[in-house]
Amino acid sequence: MPRPYDELMVEVNAGAEIDAKTLRESFYAVPDHNERLSRLTELELQAYQIIEDEPLKLGSLGTAMLDAYYGSLTGHFVLARFYEHLENDAATAFHRSWIERIRADRLASAITPAPDAISATRHAYLPATTAIEAQVFAMSEGLTPVGSIYQTTDEVPFALLVQGKPETGPIRVLYFDLGGVYQAMRESFGAVAEDPKFNPFSVVGYLAKENDPAAQAAVGAFLASQNRIDDAINWLRAASRTGNLIANTLLARIFFERARETEDAEEREAFLTETLDHYLHAITLGSSDAMYGLGVLYLNGHYGEDDKASGLPLLEQSAALDNDDALLYLGHLNYQGEQVEKNFATARDYFARASALGNPLAQKTYARFLLDRTTSQSADPRIAEWLEALTAERRTDADEAQPTDTEAMLLLGNLAARGLSGPVNRRAAQRWYRAAANAAPLDAAIVNEVAWTLTVSTDLELRRPDYAVRIMTTLMEGNADARERPEYLDTWAATYAATGNFEEALRVQQQAVDIATGEEFDDVRDILSEHLELFRRGETLSEDVP
Repeated sequence: MPRPYDELMVEVNAGAEIDAKTLRESFYAVPDHNERLSRLTELELQAYQIIEDEPLKLGSLGTAMLDAYYGSLTGHFVLARFYEHLENDAATAFHRSWIERIRADRLASAITPAPDAISATRHAYLPATTAIEAQVFAMSEGLTPVGSIYQTTDEVPFALLVQGKPETGPIRVLYFDLGGVYQAMRESFGAVAEDPKFNPFSVVGYLAKENDPAAQAAVGAFLASQNRIDDAINWLRAASRTGNLIANTLLARIFFERARETEDAEEREAFLTETLDHYLHAITLGSSDAMYGLGVLYLNGHYGEDDKASGLPLLEQSAALDNDDALLYLGHLNYQGEQVEKNFATARDYFARASALGNPLAQKTYARFLLDRTTSQSADPRIAEWLEALTAERRTDADEAQPTDTEAMLLLGNLAARGLSGPVNRRAAQRWYRAAANAAPLDAAIVNEVAWTLTVSTDLELRRPDYAVRIMTTLMEGNADARERPEYLDTWAATYAATGNFEEALRVQQQAVDIATGEEFDDVRDILSEHLELFRRGETLSEDVP
């Protein structure tokens, strides 16, 4: 049981060293906690609004905050600013020491929920006494808060995401647990809190009506997800008036979707103008996502041919802030020679940088790039580590295994076979191929590529035609759509030929030729016929794969 708060304060005033965690736990247990928290929140809001422009007014506000709760990060932060302005070094140092003690408590007490079953992301949620304290914590990290939104998860029912802009570098995102605020509001609502309909979103709705921009952004985002677009726009506009980056970004995306959906040219122009305005506001606040989003719109000609050239600098600006989507897009442009001259070295650098930031699509794209024989790339041992992380088994809260990334398994096999993730390792390649096919026996794209490689590779030590015919037979017997695709029938026939069963090879290949009669098969019909003649002569296929 926490020690009585008043008892701790006697010791603090007598000069005793009381750690911030003890003080925090004691504060949450005081009988008049809700009243103190309400008063603290009111004072913090007043101080936060003038913290940069009127430091001389911070003294009385900071003192009042500490009277309400001596462990207030905001109280000590504004008093440090106040005494720093007065050039009182001793008082400044005293409050800064408290700031560091409180920060250390928050960092040590962070909650890190289990990884999300799909994305495997982990966010550490720092405890915060109030929403303003969360913003001030960001400021104590040398960040300027530029965006915020309330969130809820099973493990952290009432949380606040805060975006902070450093002097240089990309925007940082911090997550805070506001469980104490939620509990206080439940108690303040009294009988209403007993209603099963009372939940974190009830609090968010209340705060939105009280002009809390993080709550307004949360309500807007929710309404947009429910396709209540006009209502969403109203709430997001309200949040954006305070410079909430998240609201501006959401508005830009909403208006662009409206521009895509309308057939009225004048209306489309108006929506695109709104999109541009909100992206520019977000860019002013330092958003690399907005730089990327607007850059892509420029490059794709949404603002006309004359403005296409504006897209590339925005993508480069975003990439300089380590935006993985921008890095991936620039890699693609340099790889394909679109908008810029084809440059494989530059493309490789962009793909590798995006991969190092943990972007799964970038990691798989980079692997495909390395495997492209026209690029003549050397090995990169990091690619194996990145892709192997994608194949790790993940579990849901119900402890159910999630499907692993079979494409990553296939790519690991190809890279090992070619020696592009380290020395050539055919056993490792075959092991990854089997893992991919066994994990997704009816995935036509995966099984087909595995079977084709193990059947026709010019590397004879890599071939495993007996296994290839088994997995193709399982696929074709269990996947009706695959049986109607000539390219899959072609692979199936090749596996039969490689195992000496030319009768089945001819039967299946004839099916492939018969199906490939439409215009969409003009580019493959001749190849299928060539393979048919090859099997008639009792010959097998051979190709430089992977």
